Amino acid sequence: MRDGQILPLDETYNLVITSDNAANIGEQQLDQIKAPYSIVALSLCRVAIMEGMALGGVPVAALLFNFSDHKVWDVFVEAIQNMTASLGYSVPITGSTETNFPLPQSAFGLSIISKVPKHASFQRNTPNHAAFAVIGEPLVGEEVLTKQEDMAPLRLFQQLLNNEHVYEILPVGSRGIEQELNTVLEDNHLPLDRTIMAEVNVQKSAGPSSCFIISYNKEREEEIQLISGNYFHSLLLVD
Repeated sequence: MRDGQILPLDETYNLVITSDNAANIGEQQLDQIKAPYSIVALSLCRVAIMEGMALGGVPVAALLFNFSDHKVWDVFVEAIQNMTASLGYSVPITGSTETNFPLPQSAFGLSIISKVPKHASFQRNTPNHAAFAVIGEPLVGEEVLTKQEDMAPLRLFQQLLNNEHVYEILPVGSRGIEQELNTVLEDNHLPLDRTIMAEVNVQKSAGPSSCFIISYNKEREEEIQLISGNYFHSLLLVD
């Protein structure tokens, strides 16, 4: 099961709804992980945007739910606008802020609504002969702040998504690479229960989708590696 909810809109388009949340991370007094709200906002937006785009979606609206200080709203809106603009999108933002009973710890939710042409879904397009790789490294918690250079850039995600030799892309979240890879295999009716050989920890949480899985044409591996640079890590499946 993928992380997006697909709903029919009309004869031409579907809607895709993707979401992410964060709690106990931010600038409140009792937050376990101290992080600028701008970084928290970018992390939330990154996950929801990537999950929608991976299903062929173009973001058309954002819904923000803020349970922290009302002053945080503008920080989040600016971060979301900047991220979506960097990908070539202009996305209106609405939502709500809890002002009656603010929490001593930060808490946020974000949903992205995307529009997908019915013929353009990227789901279940991986053939039996496909090769696999993970782009970026799994990062979680404070690693997201201290190892930004290891996080797969959104521009690279977009570039590979539009590459004709990449069959399918799946962002990795808290379930880790192994579980997400099994989702790809299961969706495409490919053999499961194979050993994964990789340079990165395939069971570790990837937090705000710091990495993503691709299936691709093995014959074009050199090209894919050149585009991805040091972010490319092969995933070898052994029976």
